[in-house]
Amino acid sequence: MKKILKLLPIVLLVFAFSCDSDDDSTKFYDEPTTGWVEFATSTSATTVSPVQETLSLPVSLRVPVYENGININYTLVPVEGDFSSIVTTDNVLNFSPNDLPGPDGSARVKSIILNFDNLDTVTDPIVFDVVLSSTDVDGVTIGLDDDSIVSYRVSTPCALNPIVDGTVYIGTSSRGGTVAQDGYPATITDLGNNVYMFDTTWGPSFIDTFAAQDLPNMFFAAVTLAIDPATLEVEILSGGSDGSDNGFGIAYDITGSGTYDTCNDAFILSVATDGIFENGISADVVLQGQ
Repeated sequence: MKKILKLLPIVLLVFAFSCDSDDDSTKFYDEPTTGWVEFATSTSATTVSPVQETLSLPVSLRVPVYENGININYTLVPVEGDFSSIVTTDNVLNFSPNDLPGPDGSARVKSIILNFDNLDTVTDPIVFDVVLSSTDVDGVTIGLDDDSIVSYRVSTPCALNPIVDGTVYIGTSSRGGTVAQDGYPATITDLGNNVYMFDTTWGPSFIDTFAAQDLPNMFFAAVTLAIDPATLEVEILSGGSDGSDNGFGIAYDITGSGTYDTCNDAFILSVATDGIFENGISADVVLQGQ
């Protein structure tokens, strides 16, 4: 009986605390008209191509309810050079109440559109940031935390200088990360319409490294390639030899692709061949302008 009496004050104390905890001051309330905006991109920077006309930067609105719409203000902030002669945009992105959420129902996405002109005449680098600056609705902030992308950097490409017919590039070829030959000359011929020919890609002694005999100045792996001016991607259209460039009369084909680095005047290629070795052979090649 004494034990029961000792427990009774504790029970009453718990009961009293439970009643007090029903006070409205401890409750949380849903605020569906608040939220944030941020760029809906996986990265925060890009370099446009020399022939690009527009760039779309998607913006995510993380607000469940906005009956009167929301305006997202943004600005272009110079980082390097003057962007005023190459880009135009509106500076305000409007979300209407009628805009539907994405497939997961969590956000609405609309894009800031940048319109470009005269990019092919740019000779010096131009860099600017597209910055989400404010909204016209209280409770809707720019970004949620440090992980939110609220500034997006746009850069112009290096000038696409004309490739001069007969220019001698310096080559380096490797396979599996091991340099097989470097410092060899590769002469380019301009065939017109962004199509060029190199008299060698991996160098005249590349095969020596992987053959069981001395084969100097054979298997040059000449190629004809095209540069896409929009993406600067390189496609090898044809390559190899009918056998006249080696003492064995072995005909072989060269295939592959790569990129053209306008900033450094360099071709970065991956090439492969059938016909020389039973199982084929490949190489990574850099042809660097001087």
